[in-house]
Amino acid sequence: MANWPRTTIELATPADVAAGSGGIYTSSYNLTSGAHGIVTLPGMKGFDAPPYSLFYDEMPALDGGYPRHPRATSRELFIPLLLAAPDRPGLLALKRGLVAALNPMLGPCRITVTEGDGSRRFIDAFYVDGATGDEGQDVAGFLWLKYGLIFRALDPYFYSGTLHVIKFTTGALEVVPFFGEPFLGRPFVNKTHSLNGSSTITVTGDVDTWPMWTIHGPTSGMTFTRKVPNKPDQSFTVNTGLSETQTLVIDTRPRHKAVYDPVTGANMWRLLGPSPHLWPISPGLNEVLIDVSNVGAETSVSLTYAPRFISA
Repeated sequence: MANWPRTTIELATPADVAAGSGGIYTSSYNLTSGAHGIVTLPGMKGFDAPPYSLFYDEMPALDGGYPRHPRATSRELFIPLLLAAPDRPGLLALKRGLVAALNPMLGPCRITVTEGDGSRRFIDAFYVDGATGDEGQDVAGFLWLKYGLIFRALDPYFYSGTLHVIKFTTGALEVVPFFGEPFLGRPFVNKTHSLNGSSTITVTGDVDTWPMWTIHGPTSGMTFTRKVPNKPDQSFTVNTGLSETQTLVIDTRPRHKAVYDPVTGANMWRLLGPSPHLWPISPGLNEVLIDVSNVGAETSVSLTYAPRFISA
């Protein structure tokens, strides 16, 4: 149980973010093993429920108020660290390297929590404070120092370290290549579903998540519809057809929304129909309908998502 949990901090560079790779980091520190001369002290905060804001209206003639909706706000995470080295030059190199890696001007850090059973959840957060330095007694010495790092996660949810991939085919193919560079983690391939029909899929996680769709031609037009109990139906269409050699990716994630050719990188947003609702999928059962015209043996669709969780 000594390694439960294991927490790592990774830093994405601006080039990584711009390329959308999501998986290439310049620096990585294991904050629990002590392998780098850094170890997490007791007192981590912010790894359970995020803070919420409740929007409501005060009632003019009745006691109390009328609820509108709650929303999770950005969350703050606190990680206390001890840095130590066998000599002063080693400590200087250690702290300078860590401070440089935390630089928020380069992009967000990725904080990953790995439990003893091997499950992993991560959150992307910007370093905001805590490594300014303090030479006071009990917080620093000649060969050691303490930092209380503070991070701000603009997306307040943790993501699973394992992707879930759901295939929709004509029945002729069982394994289809998937272009999933923007995500991290190993894919978990669920049962294949059929095109031109209703499929019920079970989504893991605590909150809604936005999937990535990968479409392999041939097609001459498609409509994607989601039906969830007690919620209105939502749909979007792809008006232009694809040849048997063409692929289209529709990324519905907030802050990432894009429609593009994964080979050339060309922007293909114009292929969507008017007023598209790039809908999320909800925890539990979702009824998904994919209507496609002029399919061939190679036609397939992949739905890929990373489950989102309230806590680490």
